[in-house]
Amino acid sequence: MLGAAMDALDHLRDHLFEIWQGQSAMDGITPNALWQFTPPPDDLIRQNIAPNPAAAATHLANWRDGLDTRTASLHQAVLGALDLVHWQFAYKTSELESRFFDHYAFFELIGPTGHFRSHQCNVYFGYWGPDLFYPAHYHEAEELYFVISGKAIFAADGTAPKELGPTHQTFHASWQPHWMTTGANAVLTLILCRGNGLTGAPVLCAK
Repeated sequence: MLGAAMDALDHLRDHLFEIWQGQSAMDGITPNALWQFTPPPDDLIRQNIAPNPAAAATHLANWRDGLDTRTASLHQAVLGALDLVHWQFAYKTSELESRFFDHYAFFELIGPTGHFRSHQCNVYFGYWGPDLFYPAHYHEAEELYFVISGKAIFAADGTAPKELGPTHQTFHASWQPHWMTTGANAVLTLILCRGNGLTGAPVLCAK
């Protein structure tokens, strides 16, 4: 990476780190709230990972209006990297209806298999379009959702459902089933994972 030209992935990483390290002011966010969940990793190595397109990325690319001023710059940094990221789905097409995969996708910016390799934590960005139900699932790693844009209803075993919008956060414990529902609005989230199971896949709960 030394001497290499900065690209949109580098810009997204750097902007995220400014927020994560408390160097970028966002009114309404507890100082270093992301850091309190897990500190920024210090073992990053840029990986040569080919982009992988997704239909959801097309919807996200057109989402430029109605942004929250506190998180708009992070939203726009994600848009700038859309053509460089390796979009993923986590589930098989046989497990969920086809419409779901046209309006949902995520990418791993940082992590064991991310664009920036780290074995200290995962950093994902996820998009869910309007009128989607993200079914109950669980995984070993502990997880923090941070809403960048839009809103959704988040629910988990043992907690009451809650509607979250920009700068709001919710925590999921290891193996705790959780799910999400969007209404008229799409939602774009930052997702941090820590602890064991950083390479583990989520498991859908039995219907």
